[in-house]
Amino acid sequence: MANRVDRIKELISTLNKASDAYYNTGNPIMTDYEWDNMYDELVKLEKEIGVIYPNSPTQQVGYEVKSKLEKVTHSHPMLSLGKTKSVDDLIKFSNGKDCIISLKMDGLTVLNTYENGELIQSETRGNGEIGELITHNAKVFKNLPVRISTDRKFEIEGEAIILKKDFEVINSKSDKKYKNPRNLVSGSVRQLDNKVTKDRNVRFIVWKIPFGFTHFTEGFDYANQIGFEVVPYVKYNSKTDDINEKIAELKSIAEEKSYPIDGLVITYDNVEYGKSLGNTGHHPRHSLAFKFYNEEEVTTLKDIEWGMGKTGQLTPVAIFDDVEIDGTTVNRASLHNVSIFKELQLGIGDEITVYKANEIIPQIRDNLTRSNTITIPSTCPICDGPTKIVKENDSKVLICDNPTCSGKLLGKLKHAVSRDALNIDGLSEATIQKFIDLGWLTSIKDIYHLSDYEKRITNLEGFGKKSATKLIKAIENSRDTTFDKFLYALSIPLCGGKASKMIAEAEDYQVENFFRDMTLYGAKFFNYLPGVGDALVNNLDEYFKDNCNKILELSKEFKFTIPTKVDLTDKRLEGLTFVVTGKVNQYKSRDELKKEIESLGGKVSGSVSAKTTALINNDIESTSSKNKKAKQLNIPILTENMFIDKYLK
Repeated sequence: MANRVDRIKELISTLNKASDAYYNTGNPIMTDYEWDNMYDELVKLEKEIGVIYPNSPTQQVGYEVKSKLEKVTHSHPMLSLGKTKSVDDLIKFSNGKDCIISLKMDGLTVLNTYENGELIQSETRGNGEIGELITHNAKVFKNLPVRISTDRKFEIEGEAIILKKDFEVINSKSDKKYKNPRNLVSGSVRQLDNKVTKDRNVRFIVWKIPFGFTHFTEGFDYANQIGFEVVPYVKYNSKTDDINEKIAELKSIAEEKSYPIDGLVITYDNVEYGKSLGNTGHHPRHSLAFKFYNEEEVTTLKDIEWGMGKTGQLTPVAIFDDVEIDGTTVNRASLHNVSIFKELQLGIGDEITVYKANEIIPQIRDNLTRSNTITIPSTCPICDGPTKIVKENDSKVLICDNPTCSGKLLGKLKHAVSRDALNIDGLSEATIQKFIDLGWLTSIKDIYHLSDYEKRITNLEGFGKKSATKLIKAIENSRDTTFDKFLYALSIPLCGGKASKMIAEAEDYQVENFFRDMTLYGAKFFNYLPGVGDALVNNLDEYFKDNCNKILELSKEFKFTIPTKVDLTDKRLEGLTFVVTGKVNQYKSRDELKKEIESLGGKVSGSVSAKTTALINNDIESTSSKNKKAKQLNIPILTENMFIDKYLK
């Protein structure tokens, strides 16, 4: 049958070229007699084997327009795949078993259903449970059969794609430029007018057959025989084959065929064995995706929220339909500032692309629709006071101009009690807000007089005598601090942890010295310090001018200590980067361990990357994301004792 299917494709291509030449150029490439003979041959073959493509000259396509795309519940969960960026994981996955490695198409997942040989339903993956009906568009996909040779209900899953070469042609002719083929095909498949879909040469590539075969290769052979285009694949067994050769072979095929890809997929060829492994909550265990690039998903913008920070800056946050990226579901992402917000030209209902920066933080890559209908608020969403746009470094930010805004107070107090500042355990954002609403907190100083309300705190919902006592004790313990943490807690714009530490060191950690030099010289006194520029100097001067007495009064609440000076000549960890996670045993806290690393010239990072020297975690066998990442990158995982033995003794 395969040869006859190929002949059908050949006849369709030749006849369509001949028709185009005859009607559009006036230069026929064959006689009417030749055209009629080939047409008759095509009709005969389509009738014999029951395979019909939508671009066949035998089909009179009537274009269809929908008012909206209907939702549909899938017949089975359409799970996403587990992912890795490590070649070693592909080898481990095979573990001597027969597998196939196929191209991972960069498009939109589509499930097609046939009944009595007719294409009756096509649907997008959506959230894995519910998708959108796109049957009218699927019927004009360039290579998807609208009829196949089978009399049973038949489901087949794959990827809707646009070839890279077609993408380049479409993009060159369009005023609206698309970033990549995936973005274009996502919009094309979800069109209401299927003439648009047809004009964009959307193709369907099979990569899964949900039923009826003992081996994946058998299913692919069958799909090919009845007229589907099957994803290119190679057979692989870790005991006999070189994984890098297989990857290179598949990449070469993708380049030759102009397929848009973003990775590979390894699958156990034995279907029953794969099924026996079951699923996790997110993905099946019979396959694993190998990603070449950071994963990127298309979703729909639902809303923009404006969150208040410690300095009164209002940060736009995008709220969008759930998408799964790198194994987790995300539905919101910070837009950081007004400059980025304006650049994206956002509007409710816009199609946006989302990815994870450093595989952790959700970010918006692009706005595909750019309706530009959302305006920047002129009043603060918290206090209704006026807002204004100001320039901060190289970006524009939106701030609330009301000095008494309760949102500013919440942000400042939340920052002040944080671990790197005063480190008061038990004062959550919700608790701070509750105390603000009760009138108990109007400044940082008020925190140190909450003991006046201890009995009343005991009677609040969510509190009791034990928790109230614990909170008051945590507040009292925080009175023992260092000047750099005190300075950092004040939320002076641009005066972060590093700047606060440099200023404190310059003043020998003496509060009195700071007040003396600020009074006599102003913040320009610190201008010689690296990283202390004019912007920070101006902010310090302005803050000190407006709050000098308040700072002085607040400082009386604390007992300042001077950190133990370290031997600056010992730089044994210089050039090394560590990540610290989990519980510690040898050190009082993770912060203490981090400080020791930094004191010896090393760096401490919050995430594992290729530049990480080692991950320090007492639970080496943990399945945490950091452990998994370290294993993927072949980065050592050390316990505290192992770290001490290797680097400190």
